Amino acid sequence: MRTLVATALTGLLVGCQSDGELVRATYSDTFFQVPTDAVDILWVVDNSLSMADEQAQVAEKFGDFIISLEKSELDFHIGVVTTDMDHADDRGKLKAPEGEEVFLSPDTEDYVERFRERVQVGIDGSDKEKGIDAAFNALSEPLISSWNAGFLREDATLSIIYVSDENDCTDRGALAGYDNGLACYENSDQLVSMYELIEDYSGLKTSGARTLVSSIVGPDIVDNCDGSVPGKRYRELASAFGGIQGSICQEDFSDIMNDLGLQVSGLLYSFQLSYVAVEDTIEVWVDDVSMESDEENGWTYNATYSILYFNGDSVPARGSEIVVDYEIAGSVAE
Repeated sequence: MRTLVATALTGLLVGCQSDGELVRATYSDTFFQVPTDAVDILWVVDNSLSMADEQAQVAEKFGDFIISLEKSELDFHIGVVTTDMDHADDRGKLKAPEGEEVFLSPDTEDYVERFRERVQVGIDGSDKEKGIDAAFNALSEPLISSWNAGFLREDATLSIIYVSDENDCTDRGALAGYDNGLACYENSDQLVSMYELIEDYSGLKTSGARTLVSSIVGPDIVDNCDGSVPGKRYRELASAFGGIQGSICQEDFSDIMNDLGLQVSGLLYSFQLSYVAVEDTIEVWVDDVSMESDEENGWTYNATYSILYFNGDSVPARGSEIVVDYEIAGSVAE
Protein backbone atom coordinates (compact mmCIF):
# COMPACT_ATOMS: atom_id res chain seq x y z
CA MET A 1 0.00 0.00 0.00
CA ARG A 2 1.16 3.53 -0.80
CA THR A 3 2.25 5.79 2.02
CA LEU A 4 -0.22 8.68 2.02
CA VAL A 5 0.80 12.16 3.11
CA ALA A 6 -2.37 14.20 3.59
CA THR A 7 -2.21 17.95 3.06
CA ALA A 8 1.42 18.34 4.07
CA LEU A 9 4.43 19.55 2.14
CA THR A 10 6.84 16.76 1.35
CA GLY A 11 10.38 16.84 0.15
CA LEU A 12 10.84 20.61 0.56
CA LEU A 13 14.22 21.58 -0.83
CA VAL A 14 15.10 25.26 -0.79
CA GLY A 15 17.61 27.00 -3.03
CA CYS A 16 19.72 25.40 -5.74
CA GLN A 17 21.02 21.92 -6.37
CA SER A 18 24.70 21.41 -7.09
CA ASP A 19 24.08 22.03 -10.78
CA GLY A 20 22.33 25.34 -10.02
CA GLU A 21 18.83 24.07 -10.85
CA LEU A 22 16.01 25.46 -8.68
CA VAL A 23 13.98 22.78 -6.92
CA ARG A 24 10.18 22.74 -6.73
CA ALA A 25 8.22 21.69 -3.67
CA THR A 26 6.03 18.61 -3.88
CA TYR A 27 2.61 18.39 -2.26
CA SER A 28 -0.03 15.79 -1.58
CA ASP A 29 -3.74 16.59 -1.24
CA THR A 30 -6.19 14.04 0.17
CA PHE A 31 -9.95 14.19 -0.41
CA PHE A 32 -12.84 11.93 0.57
CA GLN A 33 -15.87 11.19 -1.58
CA VAL A 34 -18.58 11.06 1.06
CA PRO A 35 -22.33 11.69 0.81
CA THR A 36 -23.50 15.08 1.99
CA ASP A 37 -25.97 15.00 4.87
CA ALA A 38 -27.63 18.30 3.97
CA VAL A 39 -27.74 20.46 0.85
CA ASP A 40 -29.34 23.81 0.06
CA ILE A 41 -30.11 24.08 -3.66
CA LEU A 42 -30.84 27.46 -5.22
CA TRP A 43 -32.19 27.50 -8.78
CA VAL A 44 -31.65 30.86 -10.52
CA VAL A 45 -34.02 30.94 -13.50
CA ASP A 46 -34.10 33.55 -16.27
CA ASN A 47 -37.62 35.05 -16.44
CA SER A 48 -37.11 37.14 -19.57
CA LEU A 49 -39.25 36.90 -22.71
CA SER A 50 -37.44 34.03 -24.46
CA MET A 51 -37.33 31.50 -21.62
CA ALA A 52 -40.73 29.73 -21.58
CA ASP A 53 -39.55 26.55 -23.33
CA GLU A 54 -36.44 26.19 -21.17
CA GLN A 55 -38.41 26.63 -17.96
CA ALA A 56 -40.79 23.90 -19.10
CA GLN A 57 -37.82 21.62 -19.86
CA VAL A 58 -36.40 22.01 -16.35
CA ALA A 59 -39.86 21.37 -14.88
CA GLU A 60 -40.42 18.28 -17.01
CA LYS A 61 -37.02 16.72 -16.26
CA PHE A 62 -36.91 17.54 -12.55
CA GLY A 63 -37.58 13.88 -11.77
CA ASP A 64 -34.14 13.04 -13.20
CA PHE A 65 -32.65 15.53 -10.77
CA ILE A 66 -34.53 14.60 -7.61
CA ILE A 67 -34.03 10.82 -7.87
CA SER A 68 -30.41 11.04 -6.64
CA LEU A 69 -31.44 13.15 -3.66
CA GLU A 70 -34.16 10.68 -2.74
CA LYS A 71 -31.81 7.70 -2.99
CA SER A 72 -29.29 9.44 -0.74
CA GLU A 73 -32.00 10.36 1.80
CA LEU A 74 -30.58 13.88 1.94
CA ASP A 75 -31.98 16.68 4.03
CA PHE A 76 -32.50 19.14 1.19
CA HIS A 77 -33.81 22.67 0.81
CA ILE A 78 -34.78 23.76 -2.71
CA GLY A 79 -35.51 27.37 -3.60
CA VAL A 80 -36.12 29.27 -6.84
CA VAL A 81 -35.27 32.89 -7.68
CA THR A 82 -35.34 34.79 -10.96
CA THR A 83 -32.60 36.73 -12.74
CA ASP A 84 -34.65 39.95 -12.33
CA MET A 85 -33.02 42.53 -10.07
CA ASP A 86 -35.10 45.49 -11.32
CA HIS A 87 -38.49 44.70 -9.78
CA ALA A 88 -39.22 44.68 -6.05
CA ASP A 89 -41.05 41.33 -6.11
CA ASP A 90 -37.85 39.63 -7.27
CA ARG A 91 -34.31 40.81 -6.38
CA GLY A 92 -33.37 37.46 -4.84
CA LYS A 93 -36.68 36.70 -3.13
CA LEU A 94 -37.51 33.00 -3.18
CA LYS A 95 -40.57 32.36 -5.36
CA ALA A 96 -43.55 30.65 -3.75
CA PRO A 97 -47.36 30.89 -3.89
CA GLU A 98 -48.87 33.02 -1.17
CA GLY A 99 -49.23 31.14 2.09
CA GLU A 100 -46.66 28.43 1.23
CA GLU A 101 -43.13 27.97 2.60
CA VAL A 102 -40.65 29.81 0.40
CA PHE A 103 -38.46 26.71 -0.03
CA LEU A 104 -39.15 23.01 -0.50
CA SER A 105 -37.87 20.19 1.73
CA PRO A 106 -38.44 16.44 2.14
CA ASP A 107 -41.37 17.38 4.41
CA THR A 108 -43.12 19.37 1.67
CA GLU A 109 -46.14 17.53 0.34
CA ASP A 110 -45.80 16.79 -3.40
CA TYR A 111 -42.49 18.67 -3.58
CA VAL A 112 -41.80 17.49 -7.14
CA GLU A 113 -45.00 19.05 -8.40
CA ARG A 114 -44.45 22.14 -6.25
CA PHE A 115 -41.02 22.63 -7.86
CA ARG A 116 -42.44 22.21 -11.35
CA GLU A 117 -44.86 25.01 -10.60
CA ARG A 118 -42.28 27.33 -9.04
CA VAL A 119 -39.55 26.92 -11.65
CA GLN A 120 -41.87 28.19 -14.38
CA VAL A 121 -41.36 31.74 -13.19
CA GLY A 122 -42.89 33.48 -16.20
CA ILE A 123 -41.38 35.60 -18.96
CA ASP A 124 -42.19 39.15 -17.90
CA GLY A 125 -38.90 39.86 -16.10
CA SER A 126 -36.16 42.37 -16.85
CA ASP A 127 -34.10 41.89 -20.00
CA LYS A 128 -31.02 42.82 -17.97
CA GLU A 129 -30.55 39.34 -16.52
CA LYS A 130 -28.50 39.55 -13.32
CA GLY A 131 -28.51 35.97 -12.13
CA ILE A 132 -25.18 36.11 -10.32
CA ASP A 133 -26.28 39.02 -8.15
CA ALA A 134 -29.78 37.58 -7.69
CA ALA A 135 -28.27 34.49 -6.07
CA PHE A 136 -25.92 36.59 -3.95
CA ASN A 137 -28.81 38.76 -2.75
CA ALA A 138 -30.90 35.68 -1.98
CA LEU A 139 -28.14 34.29 0.25
CA SER A 140 -27.14 37.54 1.97
CA GLU A 141 -28.62 40.02 4.41
CA PRO A 142 -31.26 41.29 4.71
CA LEU A 143 -33.15 38.59 2.74
CA ILE A 144 -31.49 35.60 4.40
CA SER A 145 -32.90 36.72 7.77
CA SER A 146 -36.26 37.94 6.47
CA TRP A 147 -38.07 36.73 3.33
CA ASN A 148 -35.67 33.81 2.72
CA ALA A 149 -35.18 32.91 6.39
CA GLY A 150 -34.43 29.26 7.06
CA PHE A 151 -33.29 28.39 3.56
CA LEU A 152 -29.51 28.69 4.00
CA ARG A 153 -27.96 26.46 6.66
CA GLU A 154 -24.39 27.10 7.70
CA ASP A 155 -23.22 23.48 7.71
CA ALA A 156 -25.06 22.35 4.56
CA THR A 157 -23.51 22.17 1.11
CA LEU A 158 -24.70 25.09 -1.02
CA SER A 159 -25.52 24.38 -4.67
CA ILE A 160 -26.38 27.29 -6.99
CA ILE A 161 -27.74 26.42 -10.46
CA TYR A 162 -28.20 29.04 -13.20
CA VAL A 163 -30.63 28.54 -16.10
CA SER A 164 -30.47 31.30 -18.71
CA ASP A 165 -30.17 31.93 -22.45
CA GLU A 166 -28.38 35.27 -21.90
CA ASN A 167 -25.10 36.29 -20.31
CA ASP A 168 -25.08 37.70 -16.79
CA CYS A 169 -25.48 41.48 -16.47
CA THR A 170 -24.58 42.07 -12.82
CA ASP A 171 -23.79 45.80 -12.77
CA ARG A 172 -24.84 46.97 -9.27
CA GLY A 173 -26.27 50.17 -10.68
CA ALA A 174 -23.63 51.01 -13.28
CA LEU A 175 -26.12 50.61 -16.17
CA ALA A 176 -29.09 52.25 -14.46
CA GLY A 177 -29.35 54.94 -17.11
CA TYR A 178 -29.83 52.49 -19.99
CA ASP A 179 -33.31 51.37 -21.07
CA ASN A 180 -32.74 47.83 -22.35
CA GLY A 181 -30.58 44.75 -22.16
CA LEU A 182 -28.37 45.67 -25.08
CA ALA A 183 -26.43 47.83 -22.64
CA CYS A 184 -25.22 44.64 -20.95
CA TYR A 185 -23.24 43.79 -24.08
CA GLU A 186 -22.43 47.24 -25.45
CA ASN A 187 -21.12 48.42 -22.06
CA SER A 188 -19.85 45.15 -20.63
CA ASP A 189 -16.79 46.93 -19.25
CA GLN A 190 -19.09 48.46 -16.62
CA LEU A 191 -20.23 45.12 -15.22
CA VAL A 192 -18.93 43.95 -11.85
CA SER A 193 -15.66 42.06 -12.35
CA MET A 194 -15.65 38.29 -12.12
CA TYR A 195 -12.86 38.53 -9.54
CA GLU A 196 -15.13 40.53 -7.23
CA LEU A 197 -18.07 38.18 -7.78
CA ILE A 198 -15.97 35.09 -7.05
CA GLU A 199 -14.77 36.77 -3.85
CA ASP A 200 -18.41 37.50 -2.88
CA TYR A 201 -19.46 33.90 -3.44
CA SER A 202 -16.44 32.60 -1.54
CA GLY A 203 -17.72 34.43 1.54
CA LEU A 204 -21.20 32.92 1.50
CA LYS A 205 -20.11 29.95 3.63
CA THR A 206 -17.89 30.44 6.68
CA SER A 207 -18.17 26.96 8.20
CA GLY A 208 -16.03 25.19 5.60
CA ALA A 209 -19.09 23.62 3.95
CA ARG A 210 -18.74 23.47 0.19
CA THR A 211 -20.26 25.85 -2.36
CA LEU A 212 -21.00 24.42 -5.82
CA VAL A 213 -22.03 26.55 -8.79
CA SER A 214 -23.50 25.00 -11.95
CA SER A 215 -24.95 26.41 -15.14
CA ILE A 216 -27.35 25.54 -17.95
CA VAL A 217 -26.58 28.47 -20.24
CA GLY A 218 -25.57 29.39 -23.78
CA PRO A 219 -22.43 27.62 -25.05
CA ASP A 220 -19.58 29.38 -26.87
CA ILE A 221 -21.13 28.58 -30.26
CA VAL A 222 -24.89 29.19 -30.47
CA ASP A 223 -25.40 29.16 -34.25
CA ASN A 224 -28.17 26.55 -34.03
CA CYS A 225 -29.77 27.91 -30.87
CA ASP A 226 -32.20 30.72 -31.67
CA GLY A 227 -32.25 33.56 -29.17
CA SER A 228 -29.34 32.30 -27.06
CA VAL A 229 -25.99 33.98 -26.44
CA PRO A 230 -22.90 32.54 -24.71
CA GLY A 231 -23.31 32.61 -20.93
CA LYS A 232 -19.60 33.20 -20.29
CA ARG A 233 -19.93 34.88 -16.90
CA TYR A 234 -22.17 32.12 -15.53
CA ARG A 235 -19.79 29.46 -16.85
CA GLU A 236 -16.81 31.22 -15.29
CA LEU A 237 -18.49 31.03 -11.87
CA ALA A 238 -19.22 27.34 -12.49
CA SER A 239 -15.56 26.76 -13.36
CA ALA A 240 -14.38 28.62 -10.28
CA PHE A 241 -16.57 26.55 -7.93
CA GLY A 242 -16.30 23.19 -9.67
CA GLY A 243 -19.90 22.72 -10.78
CA ILE A 244 -21.63 21.03 -13.71
CA GLN A 245 -21.88 22.94 -17.00
CA GLY A 246 -24.66 22.19 -19.47
CA SER A 247 -25.99 23.86 -22.61
CA ILE A 248 -29.34 25.66 -22.74
CA CYS A 249 -29.41 24.61 -26.41
CA GLN A 250 -29.81 20.91 -25.62
CA GLU A 251 -33.01 19.39 -26.97
CA ASP A 252 -33.29 17.14 -23.92
CA PHE A 253 -32.26 18.13 -20.39
CA SER A 254 -32.32 14.56 -19.03
CA ASP A 255 -28.55 14.04 -18.86
CA ILE A 256 -27.69 17.40 -17.34
CA MET A 257 -30.46 17.10 -14.75
CA ASN A 258 -29.22 13.64 -13.81
CA ASP A 259 -25.62 14.91 -13.51
CA LEU A 260 -26.74 17.83 -11.34
CA GLY A 261 -28.66 15.48 -9.09
CA LEU A 262 -25.66 13.21 -8.64
CA GLN A 263 -23.39 16.10 -7.77
CA VAL A 264 -25.61 17.78 -5.18
CA SER A 265 -26.32 14.40 -3.60
CA GLY A 266 -22.68 14.21 -2.61
CA LEU A 267 -21.00 12.55 -5.59
CA LEU A 268 -18.40 15.20 -6.42
CA TYR A 269 -16.83 15.49 -9.86
CA SER A 270 -14.23 18.11 -8.97
CA PHE A 271 -11.70 18.83 -6.24
CA GLN A 272 -9.76 22.05 -5.72
CA LEU A 273 -6.07 21.55 -5.02
CA SER A 274 -4.29 23.50 -2.31
CA TYR A 275 -1.78 24.94 -4.78
CA VAL A 276 -1.38 25.47 -8.52
CA ALA A 277 0.16 22.25 -9.82
CA VAL A 278 2.71 21.55 -12.54
CA GLU A 279 0.31 19.56 -14.69
CA ASP A 280 2.74 16.98 -16.05
CA THR A 281 3.77 16.04 -12.49
CA ILE A 282 0.24 15.27 -11.26
CA GLU A 283 -0.40 11.72 -10.07
CA VAL A 284 -3.91 10.73 -8.99
CA TRP A 285 -4.82 7.75 -6.81
CA VAL A 286 -8.34 6.56 -5.91
CA ASP A 287 -8.28 3.98 -3.11
CA ASP A 288 -4.61 3.29 -3.95
CA VAL A 289 -5.39 2.68 -7.64
CA SER A 290 -3.58 4.96 -10.08
CA MET A 291 -5.90 6.98 -12.36
CA GLU A 292 -4.97 8.15 -15.84
CA SER A 293 -5.52 11.58 -17.37
CA ASP A 294 -8.28 11.40 -19.99
CA GLU A 295 -10.95 13.84 -21.15
CA GLU A 296 -13.61 11.14 -21.47
CA ASN A 297 -12.98 8.64 -18.67
CA GLY A 298 -10.15 9.99 -16.55
CA TRP A 299 -9.06 13.16 -14.80
CA THR A 300 -8.31 16.58 -16.26
CA TYR A 301 -6.82 19.65 -14.63
CA ASN A 302 -7.85 23.32 -14.80
CA ALA A 303 -4.78 25.39 -13.89
CA THR A 304 -6.73 28.66 -13.74
CA TYR A 305 -8.66 27.52 -10.66
CA SER A 306 -6.42 24.62 -9.50
CA ILE A 307 -9.33 22.20 -9.92
CA LEU A 308 -9.00 18.50 -10.73
CA TYR A 309 -11.99 17.09 -12.63
CA PHE A 310 -13.05 13.46 -12.95
CA ASN A 311 -14.79 12.65 -16.23
CA GLY A 312 -17.20 9.94 -17.33
CA ASP A 313 -16.79 6.60 -15.58
CA SER A 314 -13.80 7.80 -13.55
CA VAL A 315 -15.88 9.72 -10.97
CA PRO A 316 -14.89 8.21 -7.59
CA ALA A 317 -17.54 6.15 -5.83
CA ARG A 318 -18.98 7.17 -2.48
CA GLY A 319 -16.58 6.46 0.35
CA SER A 320 -13.49 6.69 -1.89
CA GLU A 321 -10.23 8.28 -0.82
CA ILE A 322 -8.60 10.47 -3.48
CA VAL A 323 -4.91 11.39 -3.24
CA VAL A 324 -3.29 13.87 -5.62
CA ASP A 325 0.50 14.18 -5.67
CA TYR A 326 2.10 17.03 -7.63
CA GLU A 327 4.85 19.62 -7.82
CA ILE A 328 3.83 23.18 -6.96
CA ALA A 329 4.13 25.53 -9.93
CA GLY A 330 7.05 27.93 -9.40
CA SER A 331 10.25 27.25 -7.55
CA VAL A 332 10.67 27.05 -3.82
CA ALA A 333 12.84 30.16 -4.06
CA GLU A 334 9.91 32.02 -5.56
